[in-house]
Amino acid sequence: MKRINRMLQCLLVWSALAVGTVQASTSSSEITDMWWNPGETGWGLNVILQHDVAFLTFFVYDTTGSPTWFTSDAHLATDGSAVWSGQLYATTGPWFGGPFNAGNVRVRTVGSATFTLVSLNQATLTYTVDNVTVTKTLERQTWTSEDYTGQYLGGYSVANSNCNPINLNGTQEDGGFLSVQQNGVHITITTTTAATTCTYNGTYTQTGKLGLVNGSYSCTNAVAGSFQLFDMTPMLSGFTGRFTGQNQRCQFSGYFGGVRRAI
Repeated sequence: MKRINRMLQCLLVWSALAVGTVQASTSSSEITDMWWNPGETGWGLNVILQHDVAFLTFFVYDTTGSPTWFTSDAHLATDGSAVWSGQLYATTGPWFGGPFNAGNVRVRTVGSATFTLVSLNQATLTYTVDNVTVTKTLERQTWTSEDYTGQYLGGYSVANSNCNPINLNGTQEDGGFLSVQQNGVHITITTTTAATTCTYNGTYTQTGKLGLVNGSYSCTNAVAGSFQLFDMTPMLSGFTGRFTGQNQRCQFSGYFGGVRRAI
């Protein structure tokens, strides 16, 4: 039992480090993904987020219809809004089939770019190239679904509110072993802690690299309700996500995640 308690203490420390004070990145929601407009297939935007810098790579076309390369190192706004802005560059260089001479790379500042996260899965892109301004509505592009099936050492940290009785309001944290079984869109998560076992059944949706589960749950201590697990970000070592829901006692909102067990 002492060993399990030490494991759970380590888990809660890991959870705090993994989710930080916001969501999937240490500075904002995770925007790393392939973004596109389904009504305009053939062009798109790659976004790679590192802390508060988003590197944007455009694949678009010039006035002759030829592929054109634009990039931007966009920085997160300092006012807390989910907006990344930076200068936009056009780059030319040596032919890909020959020797690469970095001295032949030419970079020209052509304007600016702003990527605004409207919701977790939708964004607005505004950019200017040589005084021509373009505004596009984007969403994450989905290629395939993740499979979270596995065994994890995990847990959650949530803030309870509107509780009855009111003494349940506040932070609630627990940790233990997670078992995830995913079969297509159906997913079952079983959490086993020192105090109780809970089973979460839901429907899984993939949007870009992020996952979403809507469903219901019940526990051996008679607590039951509905939940949503969203902003699910998979890694080889495990997964993290945000967690909301309600039961017969409280509403809750917080974080949920697990480290894959080395078994």
